Amino acid sequence: MLLFLLSCNIGTFAQEAEKARPLTDTEIVRRVALLDIEGKYYYDVVMTFKSISPDHIITDKYKVKVNVKDSDGKKIWKKTLKNAFLYVFSNGQIQVGKRNFDQVIVQKSEKTGDFIGVIREKEGVY
Repeated sequence: MLLFLLSCNIGTFAQEAEKARPLTDTEIVRRVALLDIEGKYYYDVVMTFKSISPDHIITDKYKVKVNVKDSDGKKIWKKTLKNAFLYVFSNGQIQVGKRNFDQVIVQKSEKTGDFIGVIREKEGVY
């Protein structure tokens, strides 16, 4: 009986940890130590995420603008991902994409504690 109760508590905790709602009309700035954009690596960049809600007049799709600049302020990558959502988790992880298809992920490295990111616009991040 005790084993059953412990397994129920662990299962409930795991389900709660994965739930997140998309953020709307929010801007997040994150300093990233290592960023992989379609196989090309950049070091010490600043990423800006801006989620935009639809106005229901011109468009009905959610959008997320992603800007990447190097430490000197030079633009490296800029894209508006249409029909995409911005998710931020309590551990600092950021995900941008559609349901079950992430195009951008920024998370903390287990070894160094710095943020690392991956952008895969067409094929997704797995």
